[in-house]
Amino acid sequence: MSTSQPPGWPHCAHGADPAADPVGCRGIQVPGHTACLAHLAGTARDAYLASLTPGASINHRGTTFTEPLLAALLDALRDPATGQPRLGEAMFESAAFEGGAWFDSATFEGDARFEGATFKRDARFGGQPSRPWPCSSL
Repeated sequence: MSTSQPPGWPHCAHGADPAADPVGCRGIQVPGHTACLAHLAGTARDAYLASLTPGASINHRGTTFTEPLLAALLDALRDPATGQPRLGEAMFESAAFEGGAWFDSATFEGDARFEGATFKRDARFGGQPSRPWPCSSL
């Protein structure tokens, strides 16, 4: 999502430029940090991911996910009893998934929100992959 209007949440703003892009990265800030998950430095990102437990609610609105970043997030939420990711409420509104988005083995125990999310490659939610499309609501 690239508009001159900032999102309605505290956002990362990485790469903001008053002339070219006054908003910068629209990813929501990770709690306790001023960066989104995509721009959080290595040790801070590792600490955040280590703090997650299976069934935790997450909020990554506006964040850009590479395939490895999404895999790391889902691994942090992996239930040792089942070997599958287990998420509480999952907020991915306006997120951008740059690589494959493999949610096919994940369990969502709360609301899963993907309004305005974009998938540039295949996405899987428990079935056949969907082709790239902007998602208005799942």
